Amino acid sequence: MFDPSVATALALVESYGAVAVFVVFALEGALVGKVLPARTLFVASVVAVGVEAVAVLPVFAAAVIGATVGQSVVFVAVRRFDADPTSLAVVPVGKERLDGASRWFDRWGLPAVAASNAVPGTRGWLAVPTANASSVSAPRFAAASLVGSAAYVGALLAVGIAVALGFGGALGLLGPEWATAL
Repeated sequence: MFDPSVATALALVESYGAVAVFVVFALEGALVGKVLPARTLFVASVVAVGVEAVAVLPVFAAAVIGATVGQSVVFVAVRRFDADPTSLAVVPVGKERLDGASRWFDRWGLPAVAASNAVPGTRGWLAVPTANASSVSAPRFAAASLVGSAAYVGALLAVGIAVALGFGGALGLLGPEWATAL
């Protein structure tokens, strides 16, 4: 009935809870290739735990903190150990993409880190150029990463709630005029 990655995601959430979400988002934040699609795991987790705030909050926090930890590890590895994550086969970001990220950071500065983390497909790219070409401290980088990741995961949360409630149920939360508009 489910796609294999969704079934695997649900099994991980059932067995390990928010820890599974944390690990997958930390790996995604560290630019490591997708073990499981993080978006799929998150939405499946929201569906599995339900839509009550008490149940969803640990999943939300695990995703945001996991992504921030993963990106911070890359930032520190590049800054302190002169690591080149793009030289690893498991990192799906090439030099040409990092050049574009560097130009983005040069133009917009630290807010670009938050903005890039809020956009699927660019998440985490600015960890390497920020560490290489700036005097940004690790805590400031982590704060910008956290803000962008919270926006990204917040959007995923809205999708997860919509899936959990069904499209009509989600429109009903907006008010009766929206629920009857379709």
